[in-house]
Amino acid sequence: KILADYNATRPVEQARKENEKTFKEVYEDFFKWKYSNNKKRTFSQNTIRATQSAFTHCSTLFDKSFKGLKTDDLQEVLDSCPLSHAMLEHIENLLKQLYKYALMQEIVEKNYAQFIKINKPDDDKHGEPFTDKDLKKLWEHKDNPTAEFLLIMCYSGYRITAYKTLEINLTDNYFKGGVKTKSSKERIVPIHSAILPLVKARLRREKVLLPSTPEAFRIEMQELLQKLSMPHHTPHDCRHTFSMLCETYKVNENDRKRMMGHSFGSDITNSVYGHRTVDSLRTEIEKIKTP
Repeated sequence: KILADYNATRPVEQARKENEKTFKEVYEDFFKWKYSNNKKRTFSQNTIRATQSAFTHCSTLFDKSFKGLKTDDLQEVLDSCPLSHAMLEHIENLLKQLYKYALMQEIVEKNYAQFIKINKPDDDKHGEPFTDKDLKKLWEHKDNPTAEFLLIMCYSGYRITAYKTLEINLTDNYFKGGVKTKSSKERIVPIHSAILPLVKARLRREKVLLPSTPEAFRIEMQELLQKLSMPHHTPHDCRHTFSMLCETYKVNENDRKRMMGHSFGSDITNSVYGHRTVDSLRTEIEKIKTP
């Protein structure tokens, strides 16, 4: 009877303890579940540090009951953070992961993180291209995985998120795909001969071009740039660099628009009838020289 009573009350007591957990306690449980007890997947140190860093910027929530939090509490964390848009993305991502975990553990019944948003303008949008001096330094360190991927982006021009889903054709050596707009989602960009060995090496080693999250790569990128004494850049600056290289080496303007995924607007001739083969685009992209 004693054992029966104990087993009957234990789930109730356990549920009460889960309901009383603070934000910090839920985070600690989540961290162990994702990084320490996960036998199916390994994570890079940069990904782990990104999670830990995002958590430190949620300090106003540490001692609050997780179950008692509402959307306004979470949104206030994002709105009051003075850091970059990239850091806010880390925080937003962490909050959403925590709520998925809390739902799975039946700590909460509703996902309030689904309603939060970043209200700060994306500082990736208006960037600064890498200079010839910067590119030369990256080529000198092309064996570094982070420099390797930066070079791939600089000579192909896709947004960083696109590299998670790109079709990579190593028979005819081109990328196909994209994100954001209709004109960019199915575009083809030939793989420049200079980065082709980097693409093949990366795929052999990692199986994919971007094994980490875009947010984690931003941290890896900043660490490398500081190490090489290079100025601050964002991943989107690689896209600006590709556009600059096309202009510098006199790539056909219409083909630059095609490879960048830009719309031709009211230009019906090019938007509807401007069909180009992979070989035609390759002729144009190979005009670009490397340091």
